[in-house]
Order: sequence, then structure tokens, then C-alpha cells
Amino acid sequence: MSGSRETDGDAMLASLLAPPARGGDRSFVAEVERAIDAEAAYAGARRRFWRSFAFEALAVTALLAALWLLSATPLLAPFAGPAQWGVASPLLLVLLLWFGTQRWRQA
Repeated sequence: MSGSRETDGDAMLASLLAPPARGGDRSFVAEVERAIDAEAAYAGARRRFWRSFAFEALAVTALLAALWLLSATPLLAPFAGPAQWGVASPLLLVLLLWFGTQRWRQA
């Protein structure tokens, strides 16, 4: 008999201590889904940015290599001394950073 009383007591305690039943919070679910969608869109924009930035960095590197190869020709050698190479690298780096910031603004 005590087993049945104990079960009844447990059931009564469970019903008294149970949280009140309520419906789903649709606004919270919608807010979480919007946050997930925004995070996915931001991740896609970042991927596109880094991909385009890598291609632009490759283009600037190719430009620097082309300038270096052209400076080795006898016709242009007098115009491309060590002083010009000291200025060319920082200028191309500034150009690369400018490309990057422009892409970041568009993303």
C-alpha cells in the first residue's frame, strides 16, 4: 500500500512543481532564425572578400614581377635603379591595401 501512496505523492509533487504549460515563443524563434541567416550572409561576404583580395594581391604581385623583369632589359635599366625599387614596393603595398579596403566596404 505504501508503494501506491508514494507514487501518488510523487505524481502530486510533479504536478505542483511542473512549470506552467505555455505555447511556443514564435518571436524568439524568428529572431534566432534571423540571426542565423545574418551570420551566414556575413560569412559568405567574408569569403567573397578574401577570395577577391587574394586575386588582387596576385595581380599586384604579377605587376611587381613584370616591372622587375622590364627593369632588367638594357633599354630600361638606366631608369630602374635601386632607388626606384625602394619606392615601388611600398607603393604597391599601399595599392593592395587600398584594393582591400574598397572590397571590404562593398561586402
